[in-house]
Amino acid sequence: MSSEYVLEMKNISKEFPGVKALDDVSLKVRAGTVHALMGENGAGKSTLMKCLFGIYRQDSGDIYLNNQKVDIVNSKVALEHGITMIHQELLPVPHRSVMENIWLGRFPIKKIGPFKFVDHKKMRKDTEELFKKMGLDIDPEIIVRNLSVSKIQSMEIAKATSYNSRVIIMDEPTSSLTENEVDHLFRIINSLKSQGVAIIYISHKIEEILKIADEVTIMRDGKYIGTWPADEIDNDFIISTMVGRNLSNRFPERTNVPGDVVMRIENFSSPSPKSFKNITFELRKGEILGIGGLVGAQRTELVEALFGLRT
Repeated sequence: MSSEYVLEMKNISKEFPGVKALDDVSLKVRAGTVHALMGENGAGKSTLMKCLFGIYRQDSGDIYLNNQKVDIVNSKVALEHGITMIHQELLPVPHRSVMENIWLGRFPIKKIGPFKFVDHKKMRKDTEELFKKMGLDIDPEIIVRNLSVSKIQSMEIAKATSYNSRVIIMDEPTSSLTENEVDHLFRIINSLKSQGVAIIYISHKIEEILKIADEVTIMRDGKYIGTWPADEIDNDFIISTMVGRNLSNRFPERTNVPGDVVMRIENFSSPSPKSFKNITFELRKGEILGIGGLVGAQRTELVEALFGLRT
């Protein structure tokens, strides 16, 4: 593991009205490593990363890149310093091509006489070179709405690396991915590591963290708790450190006995041919029924139809 810190955040504090979101938090990230940032909801992880990416301004504290103090006043400045962030909610421009999404706001330009035009030929070539470097098989000219979630995420990672990033923040990157897609993402991450890129990886999936991370930092209630090598800690240590107490039983004992059926759904289908089809289930008195699935599985559409919001 590299001993060189590419990023240091020192004594970062941030308050919102009535809430101290960050209380003297420090973070050190080495070049060419995956640094996991963990904590319960509300621990301050996202707020800390938003301070790093220029979405928020910290009230106090300093940020250093390669031992040089930097003042990140907005996301544009963060990008200029080689810091990029891939948000949990992917927000591409769905009706434009992959290459247009990647180079959005910085299209290559060619001149013909006094006029300037977007150089689509160069944009395609640059995109192909970027994808080849990352081992991605995506048509640069395909419209983004036709891609799977994993392909869109790969595109967003490629976009992040196109800024010659030294630090990439990934916020819950596997929340909508299948197991095979997660493996592909990890291959991309390992490729980025080999190029000296530092990755800050936010996730609640502990098994995933222990598989991909080199170091783990844990936050709790807006405070820095500690940093450990990932190969020296385990699930129980991470959970107890996140919540601040030992957990002998992670889940409450189930004592309820489901009663009579209060709702029965049989062969329920959406009028839209691209939505849910032939859904059947029963809901009993005194039970919780979970509806699971990946993004695009039509879970929301199903419950909205049951509630009468969709006809």
